[in-house]
Amino acid sequence: MPMRRREALGIAGRGTLAGLGAAVLGGAGSRAFAAASSRTHFPALVIGSGFGGAVAALRLGRAGVDTLVVERGREWPVAPRKHVFGSMNGVTDTMFWFRGSTRWPALPPTPVRPGPGIMEVSEENGLDIACGAGVGGGSLVYTGVTVAPPRRYFERLYPPGLRYEEFARTWFPKVRRMLGASPMPRDVYRSLPFTHSRLWDEHLARTGFRTFPLESTFDWDVVRRELAHTAPLSATVGESDFGCGNGAKKSLTRGYLPAALATGHVQLRALHEVRSIGRRRDGRFSVEVRRLTTGGAVLGTAEFTCDMLFVAAGTLNTNRLLVAARDRGDLPDLPASLGTGFGDNGDQLTLRSQTLRFHGGSQGSPCASGAFFPDEFDLPLLAESWVLPGYHAVPALITFSVTVDGDNRGTFRYDPRTRRVALADWSAGKSEAAARSARELSSRVIAANPGTLPVTVTTRPFTGHPLGGCAIGRTTDLEGRVHGVEGLYVLDGSLVPGNAGGVNPSLTIAALAERAMAGIVTRAG
Repeated sequence: MPMRRREALGIAGRGTLAGLGAAVLGGAGSRAFAAASSRTHFPALVIGSGFGGAVAALRLGRAGVDTLVVERGREWPVAPRKHVFGSMNGVTDTMFWFRGSTRWPALPPTPVRPGPGIMEVSEENGLDIACGAGVGGGSLVYTGVTVAPPRRYFERLYPPGLRYEEFARTWFPKVRRMLGASPMPRDVYRSLPFTHSRLWDEHLARTGFRTFPLESTFDWDVVRRELAHTAPLSATVGESDFGCGNGAKKSLTRGYLPAALATGHVQLRALHEVRSIGRRRDGRFSVEVRRLTTGGAVLGTAEFTCDMLFVAAGTLNTNRLLVAARDRGDLPDLPASLGTGFGDNGDQLTLRSQTLRFHGGSQGSPCASGAFFPDEFDLPLLAESWVLPGYHAVPALITFSVTVDGDNRGTFRYDPRTRRVALADWSAGKSEAAARSARELSSRVIAANPGTLPVTVTTRPFTGHPLGGCAIGRTTDLEGRVHGVEGLYVLDGSLVPGNAGGVNPSLTIAALAERAMAGIVTRAG
């Protein structure tokens, strides 16, 4: 009998999803476990366990469809009493996906041992693209902001068949409930590690701008335990970009994924990196993976087959897999529009000095508030109170902004010489309009706050929100079915047409996936 949701979440909270999988399938060494672990064909296979893949896994499992989820990264345990992840305050080899040195805003290059770390940073032409690598995908490394786009930008981005009223009434609330999103409580906001958040709000208020609380998926009870020094410090000292090992973040391993495994119809295999996809003569999809150790050694390769293939590897890797499959001839019927319309969501990080007012020995990472500017600058933008870990004592405040940029787009192309897919036509200039808007906001705040030095620092072009390449309504139908290839679906940030409409995209990605899966399950494909 399928495990109940309460039991599933209890096991996930105490330990690992691997433990939950063993509880559902039977212990290692059992006949059921051996049969399950040796299985290579599934009715449905999901590539990736992030916001799209986790939704697909849960809805397929609850529909009774035997499903395999393959994830290239590790499963990271919740460890309430010890540190699991590295951070800008303490670099470790587990932070980056197969890099020989660190590459991150404001983090000096530091040698690290290449391996299956939690964050991939791809140095594309004119842009660094960051994406999560682990069970839970981007939910491990994002900063929890869970916000819906304004109606007018949603309607500008998506085809008329995606109605904003439907998302506002059904899909956004459904995802918020599953993720457990809520604003920062007042007692946390008033605590010492969030002095910088209050000061950020004061600066904007003095400029005449209104800020408002942003919903977040941080676990405020864990944050309170950090404040009481009964849990290892993580969220309250600015950790988030490379994970919060003490459970301070409600990642997908706390909700969607354990609920999927508890159906008894879903298996999840970590450290299985998909290298190629294609279609066999019998019509089944073929998915070739390499199996990795936690240290990065290759254990071997394997092939899985399926009837329905859900590609949810994240924007960067979904485009890599599908563009290569089309141009190598493995899936030659994929549409020509595939790989086009990529955007960086207008991501910008700015630093400005502040009056020499002590704002805490550490800065907490959960984002407390934001301010939206639809008409004040070159481009509309949402500014958010942010933190730059490792620089707590510097008298400066950080703003992260996501900008409504409908013009600047790039294309993923396959190079037959290198056999690699890369962002071919992006340049630093395509980020300039967003950067200009962010700098103008900073300049106005500086002018309104006496004693603040007239200096704004921005980072090199960088995005943690890559979007597009498989735009919904263009490369796919409105439920993620890829045109021209029956049984193939895309359910991740590549559906979003290059920009999320002035918001962090996680809520939109999961909501698009929820709506898509409702239709796919209802119509059995």
